[in-house]
Amino acid sequence: MKHELLRTVTAVGFGLTLGWVLAAQEPKKEWKGGQEEYNLFQAFQKADTKGKVEALDKWKAAFPTSDFAEEREEQYLIVYQQLNMNRQAFDKAAEILKTRPNHFYSLSAIERLVFALPPPPKPADLDTAERVSKYILENLDTAFSASNRPTDVKEADWTTYKPAMQNAAQATLARIYAQRKDHPKAEIELTKYLHMDPTQGATSLSLGGELLAQNKEHPEKLAPGLYHFARAAAYDGPNSLPAASRKDALDYLTKTYTAYHGSNEGLDKLLALAKNNPFPPEGFTIESIQQISAKQAASQEEFLKAHPDLGLWQTAIKEPLTKDGGDAFFEMSMKGALLPGGANGVMKFKGKIISMTPETKPKQIVLALEQPNVPDVTLELSEALPGKMDPGAELQFEGVAKSYTKQPFMLVLETEPNKIEGWTGKNPPKAPAGKSKAKTKAK
Repeated sequence: MKHELLRTVTAVGFGLTLGWVLAAQEPKKEWKGGQEEYNLFQAFQKADTKGKVEALDKWKAAFPTSDFAEEREEQYLIVYQQLNMNRQAFDKAAEILKTRPNHFYSLSAIERLVFALPPPPKPADLDTAERVSKYILENLDTAFSASNRPTDVKEADWTTYKPAMQNAAQATLARIYAQRKDHPKAEIELTKYLHMDPTQGATSLSLGGELLAQNKEHPEKLAPGLYHFARAAAYDGPNSLPAASRKDALDYLTKTYTAYHGSNEGLDKLLALAKNNPFPPEGFTIESIQQISAKQAASQEEFLKAHPDLGLWQTAIKEPLTKDGGDAFFEMSMKGALLPGGANGVMKFKGKIISMTPETKPKQIVLALEQPNVPDVTLELSEALPGKMDPGAELQFEGVAKSYTKQPFMLVLETEPNKIEGWTGKNPPKAPAGKSKAKTKAK
């Protein structure tokens, strides 16, 4: 999450030589001990990179209160970084900041080096980086005022360092809280950073993780957490995650989303939304299995209140017949009984015609009660009904249970024409007797 400009900042610092610094000092600074201190300085200047630390140590031991002590401390910071002595560079930067809180190269060194130290970071180092990062964020105008611009940094470049260090400090602060597993604070700081730079796919992934880590105590954070995983998986623009990491994020998201939601329904829409929006919209949510079940149950309850005949059919007839022991239940409790028989105030069932046998003047009618075109009841009539009706027409009926099959489900009822309501079929009128005889005679 660190801004790339930090590397440029470090490179600029490496170019700062003590000879150049000394040339820029006010005349009041003087060498102590006559030629002796100057000779130590010259020895430092001539030493190769590996020998510069030893040269600085000798100079400091001989003249600890040198007029050039501040410049010498800066050289320690630069040389340590050149030699990748991160521990020493970090400590030196922290030391310089105690007396010069706006020292630019020390501020940048803390931001760059805190997570370059041997892992895991020490609590004291995290405390230092937290303090420095907060100072930067709270004192941006002061720390990056014109008076604090290093003499080797061009004025035009100095204006770019302020937002770069702001981003770096915010990223460091977020990572510190994540390292400490302080999930609420990490969430806050990661959110701030993502607002500063919405293109950071790694930040979306981290924020998703911090939100999900709070899920037990705060289940409301799961939906936005999954959203940020979707963002990390779907976003493929500047600063997005590498393709392999996006796939890992997608695999995790798919598994977690499906376990929570009960299916992957809606996941494609979530990914499309997150790809183009770094944050979820106001009121964003994902329904859990429990919420979906409760919603379906409530809907079913309302439906059954409005359709008591189906409620009786499902709970008192079909459900017990399709469970284990259905055959015994039918033989003992249902066979020979009039259905629905007034149970729960239901006098007749309703069903839509699937087929009739024969098609005209039927004595057998197959009906669908629950779902259109899915037969579940067969009426066997004691005598044929007149005419015929079209499939899909609705009838109300009652009858005596005769038999049933579990798979595919079918309940057979014996009934009589007067037990059926809604039948509109009629037989064609008979031809007059005279006409019939005349036709016979003509032949």
